[in-house]
Amino acid sequence: MLFSSVAYLLFFPVVLALFWLLPHRFRSLLLFIASYYFYMSWIPAYGLLLFALTVGNYLFGLAIGAHREKPSGKGLLTLAVLLNLSTLCYFKYTDFFLTSINKALTFGQPWLSLNVSAIPLQHVLLPLGISFFVFEFIHYVVDVHRGSSPVKNFINFSLFAAFFPSQIAGPIKRYQQFVKQLEERRVFSGALFERGLALLLQGLFKKIAIADNLSNLVAHGFSMHSLGCADAWVSALAFAIQIYCDFSGYTDMGRGSALMMGFDLPDNFNYPYLAKNLSDFWKRWHISLSTWLRDYLYIALGGNRVGFYRRYFNLFMTMLLGGLWHGASWHFVVWGAFHGLGLIFSHTYDHYLKESQSSLAEGLRKFHCGSLGALIAIASTFLFVLVGWVFFRAESMSEALRVLQAMLPTGHSLSMPFTLYGEMEHSSVLSVLISYSIYRLIADGRSRLAAYLPQAFKHLTAPRIPARAFLYLTAFFLAVSFAPNAASPFIYFAF
Repeated sequence: MLFSSVAYLLFFPVVLALFWLLPHRFRSLLLFIASYYFYMSWIPAYGLLLFALTVGNYLFGLAIGAHREKPSGKGLLTLAVLLNLSTLCYFKYTDFFLTSINKALTFGQPWLSLNVSAIPLQHVLLPLGISFFVFEFIHYVVDVHRGSSPVKNFINFSLFAAFFPSQIAGPIKRYQQFVKQLEERRVFSGALFERGLALLLQGLFKKIAIADNLSNLVAHGFSMHSLGCADAWVSALAFAIQIYCDFSGYTDMGRGSALMMGFDLPDNFNYPYLAKNLSDFWKRWHISLSTWLRDYLYIALGGNRVGFYRRYFNLFMTMLLGGLWHGASWHFVVWGAFHGLGLIFSHTYDHYLKESQSSLAEGLRKFHCGSLGALIAIASTFLFVLVGWVFFRAESMSEALRVLQAMLPTGHSLSMPFTLYGEMEHSSVLSVLISYSIYRLIADGRSRLAAYLPQAFKHLTAPRIPARAFLYLTAFFLAVSFAPNAASPFIYFAF
């Protein structure tokens, strides 16, 4: 069941109405049933996997809470983390490891005189959202061992991982904040409900009107064997917009659905393509994953409490494993390593600017304070991220290198025809992007705009309920009218 599907359009209003009609003591049970129905609408058997992991982590949490001051507490924590990681590794990485071993054996046969047949692949089907709820479970058992109180209400704990607005692709929640919201008595708020509705419609528009329209263009560009410079750049730029609108659109729809029921999920994006350096980018992109990797991997490796070079090793390994978390393929590992190296350079450069007293450093500090310096910082960061997205989107390393080679303005790539121009000419995606950009400028600058309007027109920045209802209906019908004939699955469903 996709958030952008007709099935969800029927499912969610029923759950929403029942949630506000039922007394507080029955609401968690309703959400538990609704969340498992939502998850099991894909593959029912994997609902049992989620439930089994939930029971296991619930019991581990209680045991760790009771023994954290004893030596056995650390052993219980180790077992709990191994349970979660082994489950993730089996379902997500079995075929990846077997394929890698088979390739290594094939490569080594001529030199090592090996006569080994290929290991058959298991073709394990990846359960939706497993990377997200496994990380939530690991956070839970680690935080209980660090001193947080375990959750004793099983239904509330089950909802921590199963809550349908964040179940499939995050954001990765922290149980302390979420369970507290479950325990609090929800009182209907018209303002929160409307804010949630606006987020839901915004996410729907980003997903089906922008991301889905770009999907075919990107797929065509990356699959072309003879790629010109213009086609390569358009393909990379289109994917950068597609993945942002796809993933942030999903997050908006999830957060909007939760907000309409009074639950505030963490924001996952904050204008990431306006980041001034790579560290800033990772504070704006997939924020819940970035903070999880920092708190439970980077700090566990030693963080910045160790020496200069060890700190950079920790940073690189965090991003390398973060890349592998995204997908069971070597091009995701390369993408993670690419960002790891970029972050090392970013941290080194920042350290130089802060610590150096040279005239060059002084000049660079002044330059970065100016508008031109800020603009160049944003452009260079986006260019780095864009190159990284090529590794991320490509289905193999050879495909990624082919696109990157075509992006270089050589005589051969510049002489190739602009094949994607015809597809862009007959697509509505450019007009949709321009329309959404205008909307964002108005929405983000509404309060500033009101200061410059005459008194008679100030009401335009805060329309009354009938006008707002008309705007929401218009946004919905615009999103549906721009949607392509075939919907594309959410990109992060594969992770």
